[in-house]
Amino acid sequence: VMLHLPAPLHSFAVHFPVVFLLLGCVGVALSLLWPNRRLMGWVMLSMLCGAAATSWAHATGMVEASQVRYVGATAAVAVQDHKNISDLMLLASWIAALATVVVFFGVRISGVSLLARLVSLAAGVFLLWSMQATLHTGSELTHTYFFGPNAPKPLLGTEEVVRLRLK
Repeated sequence: VMLHLPAPLHSFAVHFPVVFLLLGCVGVALSLLWPNRRLMGWVMLSMLCGAAATSWAHATGMVEASQVRYVGATAAVAVQDHKNISDLMLLASWIAALATVVVFFGVRISGVSLLARLVSLAAGVFLLWSMQATLHTGSELTHTYFFGPNAPKPLLGTEEVVRLRLK
């Protein structure tokens, strides 16, 4: 039995932040070896696009979750876990993006550039952790609890159900 999601938009949207944020994190690490303004411009753009894409993916997930009517109690806990870690990833993506903005614009201020790149790297590491945790909980929803855009709707009475309420 799989839970039918109302639309496949969330499963489509989640791929964009992964690409942009991974490129941005690699670029931040490279900027420590080669402090180049052009490289940091691309890193800043990638991280800002990644944070914006994370906001979009998070919003689509919240919309789709609000349209799910009934799920099993254990699946409801898994959805809540995914929502909690995705909230953390959303915050981490914007912190990392803003850190790269400081790197890009603070390059001319003595001492700020290296410190900002180190903060940006730390934010990127935290972002990578939160990203993998979000992707793991999302995969768990797909492969353990059978959430998916093309899943058949469960038959009435096939499982104990609770209304899905995200906190």
